[in-house]
Amino acid sequence: MTLRRLPSLLAASLALGALVFVALPIQSQEAPSEPSEPLPERGVVIEIDSPERSLYKIAIPNLRGANTAMGASGAEVLRNDLTLVSLFQVLDARSFLANLEQEGLNITPGPWSAVGAQGVIKGEIRGSGGSIEVEMRLYELARGTTATLTRTYRGGQGELRGFMHQFANEVLRQLTGTAGAFDSRIAFARRAGPGRKDVYIADWDGNDVGRVSDGNGVNMLPSFGPGGIWYSKLTETGMFITHSNAGGRRIIDGDGLNMGPTVCNGRVYFTSTRDGNSEIYSASTSGGDVRRITRHPAIDVSPACGPGGNLAFVSTRHGSPQIFTMSADGSGVRRVTFRGEHNQTPSWCQRGDQNLLAFTGRSGGMDVFTVNVATGQYTRLTQGQGSNKDPAFSPDCRMVAFASSRGGIFVSNPEGANQNQVIRGAAETLRWR
Repeated sequence: MTLRRLPSLLAASLALGALVFVALPIQSQEAPSEPSEPLPERGVVIEIDSPERSLYKIAIPNLRGANTAMGASGAEVLRNDLTLVSLFQVLDARSFLANLEQEGLNITPGPWSAVGAQGVIKGEIRGSGGSIEVEMRLYELARGTTATLTRTYRGGQGELRGFMHQFANEVLRQLTGTAGAFDSRIAFARRAGPGRKDVYIADWDGNDVGRVSDGNGVNMLPSFGPGGIWYSKLTETGMFITHSNAGGRRIIDGDGLNMGPTVCNGRVYFTSTRDGNSEIYSASTSGGDVRRITRHPAIDVSPACGPGGNLAFVSTRHGSPQIFTMSADGSGVRRVTFRGEHNQTPSWCQRGDQNLLAFTGRSGGMDVFTVNVATGQYTRLTQGQGSNKDPAFSPDCRMVAFASSRGGIFVSNPEGANQNQVIRGAAETLRWR
């Protein structure tokens, strides 16, 4: 089979990096459902005066040490992490009243309380040459002058950024009971030129962007799993699934199109047209033991891992593309989006207590929404801000990343507040781990 023999509309939509359902024929044998209620508008998402929404005020002076530039850059990583997670108000260093030299790594509470700080992070970088030792301390002013969190990190100078992410994770654990995800990474696809698309990976805050596909052809729909970054590769003879450490080897292949891998509980779930219709299958991570998961005349695509071993996916089985959930063996299929006429690219928060699915919905343009699987409550994260799509939850579910026509990858909290660009340049089909 050559690329010219693939269904033209499907091939065109794949070239855009994801299935665009408006270009696909509806194959459901059921009568289309009644017109859906529109997706919600974006209203007030944060009540500034709400006590449960008050931000924790934290002061982060530059790290001490002979290398002042390194001390400034380390502190800036911490400030950025805690600002973007939408739980903190990082105080302006120009407001500090404390005598930093006199305090050293300790604190005198009065000057910090005077500027409104509830917490203070202090740090010091020691060492020479390429090796450093970094001592970090968190003070909670309500708990006195003894640090409530102390960590020491040792390694090369190039590891400082990672040390700061690790300490920020521990700060969240200390203050909230759940660690942060500041040492996580985002995978995404990006058009690299005519007939070319590549898969990239970057630190969640945009540092260390690197290509993981081979730079040839059309590579798309990445996800994390054993062996590195899994992705789909479109060729003249179809589409197969590989990963970043496979050296171009076809891991999952077969007739037609095999695409959109996601690794859940040790198995790879993917979409395939090997039996003529678009269905969801699973396979072992070696590519064997292929099992068909869905059996329906409609289009089923875009499996996404969820808590408790469940899956989310997109189907046209009720007329228009909507988000569904099911067990890993295909049982217990349940429709979860009932608003909007075109919903796709689900991302399920992995914390089961959150019950949140993020998705792309068409409401005028493309925008990002969440739906609570348990209650059916919707939240609109973007509106009137260009085209926004392909959301991905951070591993701790405190943030949502999405691709935006504003010029790259943005993150916000799950209510759409505190939107900030973290990665510049075109991006699509995000995954975060």
